[in-house]
Amino acid sequence: MRLADYTGALRRRWWLIVVVAIIATVGAAGYFKTAHKVYTATASVYVTASSSGTAGQVANSRTTTTVNLDTEAQVVQSATVAQAADKLMHSTDNVQSLLRRVSVTVPANSQVLSISCEASSPDAAASCAQAFAQAYLNYSSNSTTASIKSQVTTLQANISTLESDSAKLKVAIANLPANSPQRASDNEELTSQHSQLGSLNGQIGTLTANLADPSGGSIISNATPPLTATSPKALLIIPSGLLGGLLIGFVLAYLVDRRDRRIRGPHDVTRLNVPVLMSLPLRKFTPELAIADHRSPTGRSFSELAHMLTGSLGAGSHVVLVTGSVPGHGASMVAANLAAALSRHQPDVTLVCGDLEGSAIPQMAGMRSGRGLTDVLAGDVPAEAVGRHPAAASRLTVITPGTAGTEAGDLRQDAVEELLRGLRGDDRWIVIEAAPVTSGPDVFTLALTADAAILVAETPGTHSDQVLDSVEHLDKMGATVLGVVLLPSPRFSGQRTPSIVAAEGKVQLERRSAAALTAGDTAPQTPQTDPEADADAERPEAGVSDRSAGEEASRSLPGR
Repeated sequence: MRLADYTGALRRRWWLIVVVAIIATVGAAGYFKTAHKVYTATASVYVTASSSGTAGQVANSRTTTTVNLDTEAQVVQSATVAQAADKLMHSTDNVQSLLRRVSVTVPANSQVLSISCEASSPDAAASCAQAFAQAYLNYSSNSTTASIKSQVTTLQANISTLESDSAKLKVAIANLPANSPQRASDNEELTSQHSQLGSLNGQIGTLTANLADPSGGSIISNATPPLTATSPKALLIIPSGLLGGLLIGFVLAYLVDRRDRRIRGPHDVTRLNVPVLMSLPLRKFTPELAIADHRSPTGRSFSELAHMLTGSLGAGSHVVLVTGSVPGHGASMVAANLAAALSRHQPDVTLVCGDLEGSAIPQMAGMRSGRGLTDVLAGDVPAEAVGRHPAAASRLTVITPGTAGTEAGDLRQDAVEELLRGLRGDDRWIVIEAAPVTSGPDVFTLALTADAAILVAETPGTHSDQVLDSVEHLDKMGATVLGVVLLPSPRFSGQRTPSIVAAEGKVQLERRSAAALTAGDTAPQTPQTDPEADADAERPEAGVSDRSAGEEASRSLPGR
């Protein structure tokens, strides 16, 4: 895949992306309005060193205060504290459900615990956070009190032991002589015991003083009901819906575009392993259904195609079939402009209108209906008697569909071969405009006699499978498909190409007279003239009448 394929899908399916993005955004907004709201309240607790009954700091701990706040945060989220908070709130939630709603953070470089709790209402969130803060302080107070009492009990036991030893030591000293070495030693030991007793009594005094405030902290910020919900967040949900919709829309647009088999550009044809001979601008351009001026961009494109055709097929007499993949006037435009381009550079070019029912070439050249291909194939008139020369390409000979028109039967193979044998003897190039490949047997009759075929694909109405089917059918008929010409569906403009010049009838008379003399008619004979051509030659306003007739015919041209 190329980048152009993705950008092309984006350009063609932008409306689908926009629709999906709007739906996703509306859905996100609806979810925000109807989703379960979650409110979060926070209580802040200042922690002192005695809160856990110890002033020790864990080595290499994250916090640098005298209390390890990471440990205290775990205490807040313990089951014991949760049970106490549940009792304070008179809640019916189980402990695990309650703990999932609580989170604890430690602000940097502080001795503060931020206890947050989530609930479905602002008041419930505030009550939960406040209960956990109070339960934590109660737990710390109870733990500190129990620890102090345990230490006091131990110290008092040590004091009792020392007092008993001191009493015994005093009795022993009293029974010893005044100058006894043992007496001096016992006096020193007694002094040491008295010192230890004083220290232990001091520790008991300090611990007893701590019992006056054993909480080890305080609530410095009570939890208050939040004014807005913390979840869902509008600034997160709605932009996420929009971005998700854009992504889904782009993927959906790409998949839809991949399933669309319409031909939109040359790369769609080359992907089918079919060459592209020519491609007119396919965007914001509608070609005029007329013989283009050779200096116009369209005329130059057809001149290049004519030179390409000459280089590809070489010298000799060649029959080139121009047909479309789908109904339309594209084959008429390509055949007429290709034949006109060939006639500008080479003599003896004939354009045969083989699409009996839908040919637009007579209207493009401003020709009125008259005798043509069907009359020649029926044997009513020779080919040289029906050839006409359009004013836009005076060197080009055009054989129109004929008087039978839509009432004509299928083309006879033998008659077509006989006609082309005669034309091959006189002309270098015979360009045959044919009906669409899928239209019926006439195109196959013409394909059997052609040296090469050019397939016309009108965008965006032609599908890739139609191009492949057309190429396959033409290959079966033995016609070598040179490639595809891409163009938007052409349309008639308000103006028409000027009709055949008034001298056309005279030229036809001269050609038929020359043919009669060549056949050996020595006696002067009145040539068998075409009544319509004679009328054109004699009528001084033939050009104007032809133009009006051409406009009438174009208005009555059958849609294909």
